[in-house]
Amino acid sequence: MTTEHRAGPVAVTVDAIVRAVLAVPGVVRLHGGPFGEAGTYLPGRRVPGIRLGDDRAEVHVTVTGRVPLTATARLVHAAVAPLVTVPVHVRIEDVVLT
Repeated sequence: MTTEHRAGPVAVTVDAIVRAVLAVPGVVRLHGGPFGEAGTYLPGRRVPGIRLGDDRAEVHVTVTGRVPLTATARLVHAAVAPLVTVPVHVRIEDVVLT
């Protein structure tokens, strides 16, 4: 079962994850995945790039090409892991050259 339609603590967790991810140097934005499937539905809104489930947390991001990709993914993982109780999977979906 996923947490995609729950409110309350999940909304707080998703918002905290968004803040933590966007604070990582090199992260440009969250990314909805190749077909827009990566996201969490909350009351009145959809948060792209974050998918929380009972067995994993997925974070999909766009990063700048001016930072090492592996290091950036590790930093995203480190930022999110303390906020959830499940394994964190980071996907770099796009790289922008700025």
